[in-house]
Amino acid sequence: MSGLSVVVPVKGRPYCLEKLLKSIEEAKKSTYYPIEVIVVDSSEKETKRVTEALCKKFQARYYYAQIGVSEARNYGTKIGKLPIVFFVDSDCEVEWNLFNEHVKCYTDRQIGGCVGLTEFRGNKTWLWKIIEKMPFLQPFQWARWKSYVSWGPCTNISFRKEILEKANGFESVMGGTREGGEDVDIGYRINSLGHRISCNPNAKVYHTRETWAGLPQFIERTFRFGRAEYHLMKKHPENIFLDIPKNSLIFSFLLILFIYQVFINSSLLYITIPFAWLLIAIFVQSLLSLKKHLIRGNWKDIAPICFAMLFDLVFEFGTVIECLRKRDLKLLPYKFVYTEDQQLSRWHWGVIKMWSIITSLFALFIVLLISGR
Repeated sequence: MSGLSVVVPVKGRPYCLEKLLKSIEEAKKSTYYPIEVIVVDSSEKETKRVTEALCKKFQARYYYAQIGVSEARNYGTKIGKLPIVFFVDSDCEVEWNLFNEHVKCYTDRQIGGCVGLTEFRGNKTWLWKIIEKMPFLQPFQWARWKSYVSWGPCTNISFRKEILEKANGFESVMGGTREGGEDVDIGYRINSLGHRISCNPNAKVYHTRETWAGLPQFIERTFRFGRAEYHLMKKHPENIFLDIPKNSLIFSFLLILFIYQVFINSSLLYITIPFAWLLIAIFVQSLLSLKKHLIRGNWKDIAPICFAMLFDLVFEFGTVIECLRKRDLKLLPYKFVYTEDQQLSRWHWGVIKMWSIITSLFALFIVLLISGR
């Protein structure tokens, strides 16, 4: 028997959940297979009543537990009664034929999972134009041009239940309820068991931009993803490589050096030098990446690209700080491999970064030479 257990971890946002459950209800009408919907709620008590009422309205099974997202997904998997488990976030809506398209992927027993296409909808704010220039959105679009992937985001992904259980389910790589990297981790573990994750571009989910495009939330998410990279490197050391020095590390070194100069020379002007270097380095990186078509856009996009590079520092600082917090400095020079072709593209990025570092340090040296400092 085929069929899908749809697992939705929820924390707040009942207005989003209602749209999701309504879209699932419509999709069920066009689905040839049994579908059950399981909502695992960790909201505050005021929101809990609204969420429970929505589940009753749309005939979804409701469970309340103050647990993290990984535990919620595992709980939904455990109580699910159908052979395929589909995961979607509460701030999404599904297309009418989504479930049929996921089931199509499981004709081959070697296939352990299927990832579909996630498209973002809603108002394009100034922040969203910056987010589009960052690599975070690429995994949501992998199904457009890849046949198989090592992992996929949990906005639109399914697994055979037996394979999930064999892999011991999701694990919170950072511990606690704050998540990051658990989707990468489960994908790599399922691949290590000899199963593949296929892609289906016809399996579509629509994700609202609203929950991604708030500045404080995006900074927190970016920093958390950076922290998670350290834990992914610890769990999967076979998937790391020696990378070009991080901008954040060079900036930190210069900052410490010139803070020392402030005390030696009694001049606060020295504190501006690391920031000047950083802005020059990021501007050169942005120009070269645009010229070499590593980032889509034209010269009018130079400002969003520069800001995207600045936000990338937040990710790097998350990794650096987690290395320091864990007293594990040996991983500072390394980068985690998220895709099979990453090292090739990273080579081009590395050349650009190296030239930008050299150019900006040379410019800094000339300025200091002229100023006589």
